[in-house]
Amino acid sequence: MDFRPLRLEDQAWIKACRDTQAHPFTALSFPSLFAWREAYGLRVAGDADFFVIRSFYDGGYYCPCGTEEKCLAFIESLEAPARILYLTQEQAKRLEARAWTIRHRPDLSEYISSAASLALLEGHVSNSFKVKCRHYRRNLDYSTHTLGEADLPMLREMLERLEADGSEGDFHDRDVLRTEIDNMEALGMRGLALEVPGGYHAFVLGYENKPDMFTMTMSKHDPALPTETTAVCVHELARIVAGEYSLVNLEEDLGLEGLRKAKELYSPIDRLEVYEAIKT
Repeated sequence: MDFRPLRLEDQAWIKACRDTQAHPFTALSFPSLFAWREAYGLRVAGDADFFVIRSFYDGGYYCPCGTEEKCLAFIESLEAPARILYLTQEQAKRLEARAWTIRHRPDLSEYISSAASLALLEGHVSNSFKVKCRHYRRNLDYSTHTLGEADLPMLREMLERLEADGSEGDFHDRDVLRTEIDNMEALGMRGLALEVPGGYHAFVLGYENKPDMFTMTMSKHDPALPTETTAVCVHELARIVAGEYSLVNLEEDLGLEGLRKAKELYSPIDRLEVYEAIKT
């Protein structure tokens, strides 16, 4: 198959082929694929009712989406060695029956929380999360608003400052965030800006992953603000989207203990478990 770079105009095609019930992972959503296309060397191939992603970063394939017959035919065409990632447990079991080796990938499994709980409207969240949100409001009289076109210069300027003083993460994160900011409207991104007296800012971005699920991606804040700012941004964006989505996807922990503890702060009610299949 001829794999090529992802383009913005592929969005309608990818969305039409991806059944979000069969392929629930954020990693298979177009905004994620497009934002991470350079970091992981993602390329796409397929036709009108089928697509498959290949990562030239590690040579693996993502679970193909679209017409079942074409997905199966693609899988059958692969010769060893081959890897397919972002499989559900059911999809993995079907390949196991075809003599593929299956591995559970908890580092890539996605944390799911209740939108209403994160908004502190109902349900259960950790006492630590409640305290962080309430103390932050009491100690820092912040204001928030939904992100719009007029906020883009502020977002870009903040990213530049974070890069300049070394507060930003690795270059992959920077490139992904820049892609999300530069293509907010085209990718259907939404977000929230938080401002603290003194001109300090923070923001969080996200998008619809499934009709009942909103995925939150990047959250950044001025280095002068406390670390609790991220939790507060998540809470405030959840307040906005809770009326539209019952679930919030906070993505994976990459196997990092610190990130795992941060995800658990939001009292996840479920995890989308990721599996990979290996043909040797």
